Amino acid sequence: MTTTPPRLAHIVVAVDGSPESFCALELAAAIGGLQQAAITVVHVREKLRAFSLGPAGAMEYAQAEDELDALIDTESNARMSGYSGTWTLEVRTGNVSHEVRAVADETDADLVVVGHRSHSPVRDAILGSTASSIVHHSGRSVLVAVPPA
Repeated sequence: MTTTPPRLAHIVVAVDGSPESFCALELAAAIGGLQQAAITVVHVREKLRAFSLGPAGAMEYAQAEDELDALIDTESNARMSGYSGTWTLEVRTGNVSHEVRAVADETDADLVVVGHRSHSPVRDAILGSTASSIVHHSGRSVLVAVPPA
């Protein structure tokens, strides 16, 4: 019986600026580099909730989002500088889980990589809501990266 190894041509990795997400990016690069897989790094700006921030608050929020985008761009470029395959950074706005899954569908990704970032007191036992949603609704292989202790 011969088995075909799983295809690993495209990896999608979610990055939100946290150390856990950059751990996921580095893991995706290590795995993808073995086969020179294309990597799409996805950063999702979440939509503002229904409450109003007022003009000053909205400007401050937009400035913080722009600063986070710049950080993610800089860090992604630094961490992917020696990557042997191709990679792109895509910034979207919306629900994080939905947008990451949409990019995975649009690129026909073979693997989605996310960081483990739970705010639960039982951190090691429960996935964060975004990782959990992606794992349960993706329909694709999902790797949850846990940074070293």
